[in-house]
Amino acid sequence: MIIVLNGPLGIGKSTLAEALSESIEACVSLDGDSLVAVNPEPENSQLLHHTLELLISHYQSYGYRHVVINHLWLSIEDWQDLERRLKPLDPELYFFCLTLPKAENLKRIALRASTRALDETDFEQHTFAHEHAVLTAALGSELGEPFDVLGSPEELVNQMLKRVGLTV
Repeated sequence: MIIVLNGPLGIGKSTLAEALSESIEACVSLDGDSLVAVNPEPENSQLLHHTLELLISHYQSYGYRHVVINHLWLSIEDWQDLERRLKPLDPELYFFCLTLPKAENLKRIALRASTRALDETDFEQHTFAHEHAVLTAALGSELGEPFDVLGSPEELVNQMLKRVGLTV
């Protein structure tokens, strides 16, 4: 099974991905931001998607049966390209768009900023405003099934495992 977590900056994609991968047997977590940092992406996400294909195939050859991916996707075209590439690797795909009330997401961004050496508050708030606007304008679940992440990582893992049909 492959679980893909989408959502704006600071919503908790990495935290939830890590908690999920630690709760699922034979699971690997792949962080899209880290992969993009290693291989800066062109205008679209095709390089990232190709890298994810290669890594998932590699991990599957070593016995990993499940993958959790976290990143931000803002276009339906990129989302469809990702699905097209992942489906042959594992037809059991789950796409989630993490959601929070805007004020709560901004609180998390501020808390995160308080632990960093560099002050990127203005950049992160501007980036969040753009990402939040695009994701909230998406119709229905075209950028992932909405999943409210207001709760502790343990609660969210239990909820998500139920959503994907795994027993807790």
